[in-house]
Amino acid sequence: MSSPISKSAFIKSEQCLKHFYLYKKHPYLRDNLSKEKQLIFKRGNDIGVFAQQLFPNGMDVTIDEKRDQLLFAKKTKELIDSGETTIYEATFINDGLLVMVDILHKENNQWIAYEVKSSLKITETYVKDACFQYYVIKNCLPNLVDFNLLTLNPKYTLDKKLDIQSLFKKTSIINDAVKNTDYFLHKTQAAKFTLEQGKIPDIKIGTHCFHPYTCDFLGSCWKNTSIENSIFTLGKLSKPTLFELYNNNIKTIEELPAINENEFLNKKEIQVQIEAVKKQTEQINILEIKTFVSIIQEPICSLDIEVWMPALPFYEGTKPFQQIPFLFSMVYKNKGLNETYSYFKPIENDNRLAFLETILDKTKSFNTILMYDKSLEESVLNQLAELFPNYRSEINVLKQKIVDVAELIQKANYYHPKMQGNFTLKSIAPIINTEFDFNALPIQSGITAMYSYESLSVEKTMFEAQEIEEQLIKYCELDALVTLEFYHYLASKV
Repeated sequence: MSSPISKSAFIKSEQCLKHFYLYKKHPYLRDNLSKEKQLIFKRGNDIGVFAQQLFPNGMDVTIDEKRDQLLFAKKTKELIDSGETTIYEATFINDGLLVMVDILHKENNQWIAYEVKSSLKITETYVKDACFQYYVIKNCLPNLVDFNLLTLNPKYTLDKKLDIQSLFKKTSIINDAVKNTDYFLHKTQAAKFTLEQGKIPDIKIGTHCFHPYTCDFLGSCWKNTSIENSIFTLGKLSKPTLFELYNNNIKTIEELPAINENEFLNKKEIQVQIEAVKKQTEQINILEIKTFVSIIQEPICSLDIEVWMPALPFYEGTKPFQQIPFLFSMVYKNKGLNETYSYFKPIENDNRLAFLETILDKTKSFNTILMYDKSLEESVLNQLAELFPNYRSEINVLKQKIVDVAELIQKANYYHPKMQGNFTLKSIAPIINTEFDFNALPIQSGITAMYSYESLSVEKTMFEAQEIEEQLIKYCELDALVTLEFYHYLASKV
């Protein structure tokens, strides 16, 4: 007997039947889950458990049990039959389909289901998977009268004590669910038929590999694209355009014709990449870089800010997913040598004022402040200006000093074939210095930095906390260092 089709599996079948088949029949081929994805999934699970407080004193069918979905479904039925009114992770299996709903609650002898999402917005996919859950549960529980999505309320502001009723926003999807019953009947039958065929569906790679989520089996399906200078290493082109080229048997950048009828390929930022790959040399717009360098006023420093965006507001006056700056690093030259300064805000207190005062003080002696993609830093500074209006004029002075080195990359005034269509600081680092290796750090991205900082909210030993702080500072300092060295690298070319 084959295992039932879960909500996750069904959503994969909607995206691609090959993805669905591999997920069900060949899970060992699945790509390793990135650290970032693991952390995002954990946050979703944590918010789901937290939301149980909306309906306290319920029974969790997964507690003290092995991961046995048949047992969960049996226990759910027993709880319903015994008169239980609130069930967490309520599990239902019907016609070979399986769902586990976050919260099932009984009011006036009628059941209402709640699915929790650690998000501020409702997406089309959220609605679809909730409708699928309703379709399965309704066949098991005739007196299910409503199905709601619980998302975090973007307007909620923490006032002393967390108000869980105001924190979550409830949205009923019952009308969509009832209206699409026939759709799910048809689609689930198609998914079952795919499994019955006993062979991997012959589906070519395409834009569906990335929507609504990146496929779990890219390593298997895309292995034939792992060739030198693959057309897919051409950045700044839309997925449909890339697949149009690929399906026209253009597999590598070298195979692109010299004169392109495709207007997208004639854009400067695309032509520069093609030229770099075909000549295997970096492309430098000397005139533009000279102009860029000419606006830089010494003394200069580079600056990077790290933020925490907790789903649950942590400090009074903050909202879900609000940006909370907790660390900045700056690097500057002193007698030809790099010097670094970092400020780290302990998580226990909301010391954003101290953070702001320190960053203003440490940057005031510099005439130019270099950043790589200044959007996050400027957003943080704008929020601090709103929070502390007395400092608005000083913040504006700081902002006027900012020069974004990433603009040279975005406008195709510099490109190296080793970047392979990637325009992040991480792709540039090894080009200017092979010792600049983000992959060698325990923390390698802004997302992992956020969750590492958040882990400090849970009691840790002094040594554990100190180690996390040092790892965060190393990551932030490397961002700032690479930014400064990239500027000097470009300046040396002109």
